[in-house]
Amino acid sequence: MSRQSKDQQVKHVVEGLALGVLAQDVEAVTSAKMELEFAFNSAWRKWLRASEFPNIGSHDPGNVIWIGMGRSETRRGVGAAWARGQWSEPYILRDGWSVADCLDLHADERASEGDWKNLGRLFIQGFKPEKVRYAGS
Repeated sequence: MSRQSKDQQVKHVVEGLALGVLAQDVEAVTSAKMELEFAFNSAWRKWLRASEFPNIGSHDPGNVIWIGMGRSETRRGVGAAWARGQWSEPYILRDGWSVADCLDLHADERASEGDWKNLGRLFIQGFKPEKVRYAGS
């Protein structure tokens, strides 16, 4: 798996981030590029599994993920993606699948279900409360 291209690693992290955010009962975060990149960069620095995805880079991983999120809606073979408008909204692509089902499938030796949930939590912590929309609110 470590021989994955940058694009493959970005695809995997973008999907894992979507699932991790959904696992926090969050349905959307602001689409403001600077705020989203800042929140991701902060989360990435703290996330213990970041070194498993060396092609994401350490200089400006938020920009790499921002671009990947924009492409995620057209990806094939993924369980979750991001819709982007005024809000960036993670969603499940597989009919009838839960977040837990998708996390179970997505987890591998690089990052467990708990690791992806932790990345989602760290990412959400990087936003001001009014820039996060929780499910049911």
